[in-house]
Amino acid sequence: MTVRVYRFAQQPIDSDATLAHAYATMEFIIRNKLTAVPDSEMDVDPTHVDQEGRYLGLNSGKPA
Repeated sequence: MTVRVYRFAQQPIDSDATLAHAYATMEFIIRNKLTAVPDSEMDVDPTHVDQEGRYLGLNSGKPA
């Protein structure tokens, strides 16, 4: 099973460093009033997405 993430184009004014990730789930993007970049969908392993919905990158995830 994979999770679909999207690149986002902007951050809300009151954002913090944790919102600086390039990809996130659509739920996270909508909740944080971000703008998804069209045609940027990417299917990723669920272990590379944090509980908030941010994509952490290929070298992240839970230890095996």
